[in-house]
Amino acid sequence: MNPLPSSGIVGDHGCARIAGASRQAQAAHSAAPGPAPQLSGEMVLQRAGQACLDHLMRNEQAACTGDAEGIHQMRVAARRWRATLLALAPFVPPGPRRSASNELRWIAEALSEARNLDVFASSVLAPARAALPAASEFERLAMAIDRRRQTAHAAARTAISSARYSASMGALANWLEGREWRAGDDAGALRRPIGELAPILLSRCHRQAKKRGESFARQSEEERHRLRIALKKLRYAAELLGNLYEPAMTIGFIRRLKQLQDDLGDLNDVRVARVIVASLADPNAPNTGIDHAGRRIIAWHKRRLARTEPKLKRRLRQLWKTEPFWIGPALSDDLDQRAASG
Repeated sequence: MNPLPSSGIVGDHGCARIAGASRQAQAAHSAAPGPAPQLSGEMVLQRAGQACLDHLMRNEQAACTGDAEGIHQMRVAARRWRATLLALAPFVPPGPRRSASNELRWIAEALSEARNLDVFASSVLAPARAALPAASEFERLAMAIDRRRQTAHAAARTAISSARYSASMGALANWLEGREWRAGDDAGALRRPIGELAPILLSRCHRQAKKRGESFARQSEEERHRLRIALKKLRYAAELLGNLYEPAMTIGFIRRLKQLQDDLGDLNDVRVARVIVASLADPNAPNTGIDHAGRRIIAWHKRRLARTEPKLKRRLRQLWKTEPFWIGPALSDDLDQRAASG
């Protein structure tokens, strides 16, 4: 097996690298690497991890300059890698898997408040203000959000420049280069060709998402949030492994997943917005208007979402009716048992 290329995790990290920069760095997107069917699962795991590590590093500077998309892309990179680890969970020993996942969780959580406030400002507050009659209370809410965003972005810069972040990035690079998943006794299945493992992994993610979608009409906000996460994991797995299958079917399936993820993300943005507004309200100054402005904005979004609910339900039904692109006549239905015994 060819060794993994060096990660380059040396020297300065994060915001230290933008000192003296003449212009604001641009956020960078990253496509999931498409494996060949003869590659081992181990090599696919390495390449996917390296791609996400590179994605993180290429967005550090943009995130440190306060760019909302840079923050978002760093969280996407961390979450995509965690989703890959979860997709491969039947074949990766739990101890090594959790050690990498915990580092990635810390990175994502260090950026979460800045990301949530960015979304509130752009996707919750802005469209509602444009639709509702102008009021001074909206301006007070906007100013409060802006102050909170500045504080959150400063905290994100501190996190990206910290020794903790450098240590996490170094640990993740070492995890890949040292193939630390081999520390367990049950990682041998990763040496099988990814063409054999892919349908097992995709079917497992698909069943988990479908289970989360049961009784959707009666689900709480939290249950729908968990469904969105399950669909996101399925999407990341499909994007990672989809090139092994018929392109037309793969692209169509992923498109449906993206649309549903956006729809459910819209619901989740309003759920998170309610928490943000509650955190901004000052019980010692009840007449600032911030709480009232927040309630009006959230009520406007709830009315909007109620109108789109039938379309969301229809899209979810269409997804479950769509034949998965990885299912072939020779595959066993008992894929979970195969995954456990692999």
